[in-house]
Amino acid sequence: MSLAVQRFPEDVFYYITPEWYKGSEPYFYDVETLPGTKILRENYEAIRKEVLAFYEAHGSEIRANFTPYAYEEKGWRTINLYSYFLRYEENCKKFPVVDAVVRQIPGMCLAQIAVLEPHTRIKAHFGDTNVIVRSHLGLLVPGDLPDIGIQVGRQRQCWKEGDVLALQIARRHYAWNGTDKHRIVLVVDTFRPEYMDRRFAIAGNVLAAIAMKWVATKFPITKKVPRWVPRLVHKPLGLLFRTQLWVQRTFGVGPPPPPHHA
Repeated sequence: MSLAVQRFPEDVFYYITPEWYKGSEPYFYDVETLPGTKILRENYEAIRKEVLAFYEAHGSEIRANFTPYAYEEKGWRTINLYSYFLRYEENCKKFPVVDAVVRQIPGMCLAQIAVLEPHTRIKAHFGDTNVIVRSHLGLLVPGDLPDIGIQVGRQRQCWKEGDVLALQIARRHYAWNGTDKHRIVLVVDTFRPEYMDRRFAIAGNVLAAIAMKWVATKFPITKKVPRWVPRLVHKPLGLLFRTQLWVQRTFGVGPPPPPHHA
């Protein structure tokens, strides 16, 4: 008689202080185990056609990615369709194919087109939480390691057009493009199944953490406050974002609720 091994979720990590994530999640995930991999692969051609057509005609609308604490990386540009369940309606209208595909992925909370310009290196950084898996679908990949790639901890991978790689963003990671051409990927975040029942509360707290970093970037003096201050502010601010997510769901704006996970 065999007993199924029950996996208990580790504590939710929010990147709101300089403390690093010290959990047990891997650097990269086996994409064959992820629910979105098959969906992304099957729709690759249609996604690529739509994204590259938009980039050719309206590439200037893909703006520099927000990076906190006054660090600027002009060669890293993004456009969000969803950010922790918040829906960017106008951007979704620009990418109807992408929107329709990512809405099929269980636990999808973020979808983003990300461009890495030639000869760009993104500074090592941390994501906002450990409860999601970030998948990249390669759309335009002009090379291979060591000229272009992404590193998480000490492990390196390179994107492949039409295929998926997945990483844990709470771990220190960075990416680079040393080629003469642009790299374009579709980024999709999905909640890990063991956190699905708390997804909206957690998403509200993640959005609060992002907002706090935005404030610290605009008003650097706030970075000098004791660490207990952001911890005190974080949860009440998260409740406000959770309310905003509820309003979107209640009035039919945003992605449909992810399916129930046993």
